[in-house]
Amino acid sequence: MSEDLNESNKLCSSLQDNVMTTLQEDMLPCVSQEIEVGTSKDIKNKVQNENNSIRPLQPSDSYNGAIRDNYIWSQTITDLDVLIKLPKLTLKPKDLRVTIETQRIKIEARQEHEETCNEVIKNLDWTTIFEGELIFKTKKDESVWSLVSGYISIHLEKVSERWWDALITEEPKIELNKIDCSRNLDEMGLTEQMKVEELMWNHQQKLLGKPTSDQLKMEEIMKKAWNAEGSPFQGTPYDPSIIKYN
Repeated sequence: MSEDLNESNKLCSSLQDNVMTTLQEDMLPCVSQEIEVGTSKDIKNKVQNENNSIRPLQPSDSYNGAIRDNYIWSQTITDLDVLIKLPKLTLKPKDLRVTIETQRIKIEARQEHEETCNEVIKNLDWTTIFEGELIFKTKKDESVWSLVSGYISIHLEKVSERWWDALITEEPKIELNKIDCSRNLDEMGLTEQMKVEELMWNHQQKLLGKPTSDQLKMEEIMKKAWNAEGSPFQGTPYDPSIIKYN
């Protein structure tokens, strides 16, 4: 009788393994987009601690954003980064269902149960660990997510360049007059970058006592006017000493 019971338990255990393997392969979670983390050893070491502990927070994690109970967010004028705490460190991408829409984020995690032969299917229950309506729209096709130690990391691109005073509608607002509104050069458009570079160059020229870009443009105009028809200087060598830079 004991031998029959042991054999039955073995068959039950084998059945559970086979059922779960099949279900996990056929019912992988749907996601908007996902980044594979760990394809490079350098990247893996950077985002995941070897002792499988929670990744320590950095000042940049809440830059121009806030630290909340179960998530942290940061922003620049063009994008946002969100870290959402995982309920268990051992969760894998297949244990998560991440939905990122234009103005909404929803994350579900696979709920674990103690198994018996008749309760295997309950392992496919999903629990919502984060859900929120974003206060402004983002570019859905540009959103990506990945797993870091203890967190889901989500990157979002803003539809319009503006500072957000909260990530989701239910969240307390931050004071925008206290954030760092400075912008990195690489965050600006090409026209803005060229203008900033021109201003920096003009400042350097002034420090050296040399003409600025506007003064050089004026000098080019003066050269053309020097020999223009009707000019009193027509036919004489151009003399830049006549031009005074203010």
